[in-house]
Amino acid sequence: MKSIHAWLIALIFLLGLGGNVGAQPEEAEKSALAGFTLGLGGGLITNEYKDMHGSSTVLPLLGYEGEYFYLRGVAGGFHFFRNEWLELNAQVSYLPQHFYADDSDDWAIRQLDDRYATLMGGFNGRILSEYGILSATFSTDLLGYNNGILLDASYVYPLKLGIVDFTPGIGFQWADANYDQYYYGVEKSEARRSGLEYYEPESSFSPYVQLGARVNINDNWSVMGSARAMFLGEEIYESPMVEQSEKYAFTLGAMYQF
Repeated sequence: MKSIHAWLIALIFLLGLGGNVGAQPEEAEKSALAGFTLGLGGGLITNEYKDMHGSSTVLPLLGYEGEYFYLRGVAGGFHFFRNEWLELNAQVSYLPQHFYADDSDDWAIRQLDDRYATLMGGFNGRILSEYGILSATFSTDLLGYNNGILLDASYVYPLKLGIVDFTPGIGFQWADANYDQYYYGVEKSEARRSGLEYYEPESSFSPYVQLGARVNINDNWSVMGSARAMFLGEEIYESPMVEQSEKYAFTLGAMYQF
């Protein structure tokens, strides 16, 4: 069960960047109606928690883009409004963020409670123009684990250099205090048995930069890669559970579009 989270993170990131990487806004809109996509990919993800190792994996990829419904990795949703420049969706997605105390090499960290992945539900939207693509997603916990709220917003500008389509982008993730407390807080009972300092974070703001690249081999086959660096907010990296102030993800894959 633990190993599944690593490839789910890679899957979300690879399909999230790869679906329309490098396409101009109007081309991206046409691509969104392309139907099924199958492929194979691999990912490497670092771990911000103290004395925990990053994960790498190889995984199958599946995507679907229809007129009303879509599946992008482990996120699925319904388009309730869509035209050539604006898309508004209702979405449910799997949040792979988790913490398993036994995975740490640090004795104190191993005394803490596990924190689990969950399902998030909410809304997202995209504005597509000649100046780039602006996206935002607002979601909340559906299963009652973190009881938190996440806001993710990003801007990407597609570029084409020779046979390679690039999508550089910037963005941020805002998490409320409930989310940060669940994944990064140390309760008083945990502090007593571990010796770590009691910690109750507030909301956090974590900016990131990302880059996607895709080479279209023919009308059906493409090879793509992506990289993201997230700079964790102060409320996160000051947690006694955390030793890294940055989090990195790298993916590479090949996909066939039907």
